[in-house]
Amino acid sequence: MKYLSISSLKMRYFLCLSLAVAFLLPNSALAQMSALDQFFSGDRVTYSSIGNPKAKGLEVTFEYPTSWGGADGKRPNMLFQVTSEKGRGLEICNLAIREIIIPPGESFTEKDAAEIFNPGELKDFVPQGGVFIDGKQTKLDGQPAAWIKFRQEIQRAGMTLQTMFVLFPVYYDRKLIFFSCGVGDDGDRSLVKVEQRFNLAFPLFRQMANSIIIHSRWKR
Repeated sequence: MKYLSISSLKMRYFLCLSLAVAFLLPNSALAQMSALDQFFSGDRVTYSSIGNPKAKGLEVTFEYPTSWGGADGKRPNMLFQVTSEKGRGLEICNLAIREIIIPPGESFTEKDAAEIFNPGELKDFVPQGGVFIDGKQTKLDGQPAAWIKFRQEIQRAGMTLQTMFVLFPVYYDRKLIFFSCGVGDDGDRSLVKVEQRFNLAFPLFRQMANSIIIHSRWKR
């Protein structure tokens, strides 16, 4: 990849993501179906990055069901975190923003941005120890983007967590916006069970990602 700092962005982001996952608790598949119904019916909450210094000057919004709970991100570059069942559930989504550092004398074009999401580069978004499942280029709010599914076993404070995630990285104005959603459970739960729960939640994850609006695009 042309800019080594981009690989660094990916790895640092997933360090924060792994730490956030360690606090997930079980919930029911029925609750997730209800949350999707809420989302489709317009029973949603909108998060806005206005006033958040971690937003790097960007105004970004996304929507999540009212049955979920939201809280400010506690890690660097992580703006906001939402969790199912008013913060007590298994499913979790995070919004983070990182700047792409361009070496002096070099430029970074839209073409360079699109190359970040080349099929051969998508595995680079998976953290060390993670297993790439699938991924493709796409667009979110008209901007170059991708979706990447992966699974990972995480060791945290004596606990073993089986996790499965979908990451939606989006490029805008020399910044990478990371929207990630996933599920996790303790190591006694089979990976098959975690995957089943992830598949139930995935339609909601996709709708939440699709709700992302980069308002800064329209205010320049």
